[in-house]
Amino acid sequence: MNIMNAMILSCVKATELMELREVAPLSLVKKIQLQIHVAMCSGCKNYMKQTKLINKLLNKTFNSTPPTLGTDELEATIIKKL
Repeated sequence: MNIMNAMILSCVKATELMELREVAPLSLVKKIQLQIHVAMCSGCKNYMKQTKLINKLLNKTFNSTPPTLGTDELEATIIKKL
């Protein structure tokens, strides 16, 4: 097997690496393979952009702390929304 064939990933493997890198760091070889694939594949490039956006929005939603309000302020806010 020549070195180019070893460096080329399928789209399935590329998307697996995109998801894996969200939970664990990739090895240097895997990073390079992913970069090469994404540079050549517009579908995976779009998937990567969408994945980054989704993860950013999820992190923003679930990792944000709710605003702290006093009891009176909280009650007034609830009543106002009702």
